[in-house]
Amino acid sequence: MDRNVISYQKAQLEGLSQRDLIVMCYKGAVKYLNDARQRLESGDGEGFSDQIEKAHRVIFHLYTTLDMQQGGEIAQKLADIYAYLINQIYLLNATKNLDIVDGINRIMNTLREGWEGIDPKAVTAATDNRSKQRSAIQRVVSVQI
Repeated sequence: MDRNVISYQKAQLEGLSQRDLIVMCYKGAVKYLNDARQRLESGDGEGFSDQIEKAHRVIFHLYTTLDMQQGGEIAQKLADIYAYLINQIYLLNATKNLDIVDGINRIMNTLREGWEGIDPKAVTAATDNRSKQRSAIQRVVSVQI
């Protein structure tokens, strides 16, 4: 890839809020899963596996970057959701059951919508209004698995 393109992409990422980066991860995982579906439907098993691996890496990244001390109960609930999604990715890769893609995408899209409803400044700035933030984030993690 061209160095100028890489530099441009890096500068774009550095300007994003924490919330926007999280939303980008959700969108990326959904895109990879949809690409995996298309690859499998077209008979491209290797492409399917590659796209599944990309989705796995995104979800695993979300899981491993949770701040369990700062996030408390909310971080634990997100960790549980991400662990479930990772398990579903393994199941999808083993069974090639595309219904699993739909289930994962539903959860990822619900989480994304929740994060999009949070003010980006509220995620990164320390404020005195923690209960309002917690309430908004609680809505994000109340996804039914």
